Amino acid sequence: MGSACKNCHQASQAESEIQLKPVQKVPSKQTIISNSDSIPLNLEDEELVKNASVVTKFPKMQMKNMGYYEGEWLNGMRHGSGLYTWSDNTVYTGQFQNDQLHGKGQIIHPNGDVYEGEWSNDLANGLGIFKQFNQSTYTGQWKDDLQHGDGIEEWPQQIKYEGQYVKGKKHGRGKIIFEDGSRYEGEFINNQVCGNGEFYWQQGKYYKGQWKDNQMSGKGEMFWPDGKHYVGEYENDKKHGQGQFTWENGKVYIGGWNQGKQHGKGFIVEDGVKRECIFENGRLVNNN
Repeated sequence: MGSACKNCHQASQAESEIQLKPVQKVPSKQTIISNSDSIPLNLEDEELVKNASVVTKFPKMQMKNMGYYEGEWLNGMRHGSGLYTWSDNTVYTGQFQNDQLHGKGQIIHPNGDVYEGEWSNDLANGLGIFKQFNQSTYTGQWKDDLQHGDGIEEWPQQIKYEGQYVKGKKHGRGKIIFEDGSRYEGEFINNQVCGNGEFYWQQGKYYKGQWKDNQMSGKGEMFWPDGKHYVGEYENDKKHGQGQFTWENGKVYIGGWNQGKQHGKGFIVEDGVKRECIFENGRLVNNN
C-alpha cells in the first residue's frame, strides 16, 4: 500500500515550460536619438527648414549626427511624414510631431527587429506589432516601449501566450499554449505563474488550484484520465501537507503528505472499510 502511490504525481511540465520569458521590449531608441537628429549639417539647409512656417516637405538632408532625414518640416522641426535613417542604419518611416516620433510608424533595426504601430514622445505607445529577427512576435498594447495592457505573444516553436502585461512582463490573467498542446490558464505575476490557475496536459491530466513561482503550491486538485484524483495541499509542484488521493478502483487515502509521498497519520478507505495508518516517506509502517 505504501508504494501504490509512488507514481501518482508525475513531474509537472509546467515547471520548466511556463518559465518562458516574453520577447524583449523594442530595442531602446534612446541610445540613438539625440538633440542633433533634427539639425541639418549644411547651414543653408538649417536656415531653410527654420523658415518653414507651414508644413513643408524637403528632400533628403544629412543631419549633424550623420543621419539622414527626408520628409516634412515645420518651424525647424520634423513635423508630418518622413523617413529617418540613423548612422547605425536604424530606419524609421512614419509620422513626426514637434521633432519626435509621434503617430503611426515603423522602425527597422539593423539586427532585423521590426516594430510597427503607434508612437508617442519617441517611444512605442498604443497598439503595435514587434517582430524579432528570430520570428517571435508580440501584438498588442505598449506603454513607453514596454508591453503594457492586453497582448498576444507567439514563438516559432508554436508556443503562444495571450493575456495581460504590466511594464513588459506577463502580469494578470493570461493563457499560454505549448507546442505539445498542453496549456495553462490563470494568473501571472511578474512573468511567473502565481495565484489561481489551471494546467491541462496533452495526455489528459488536469490540475486546478493555486500556484507560486511557476509551481503548484497551495490548495489544488489533480485529475488523471484513468480516474485517479487528488485534492489537497501542494508545495513546489508536489503533494505536501494534508490531502486525499483516490485510485481508479475507488481505494482512498486521506492524510499527510511530504514532498509527494504519503507521510504521517492517515486513513485508508477500501470496500467501505476505513482503517487508520501511518506512513513514513511513502512506506506503510502501521496499518490498523
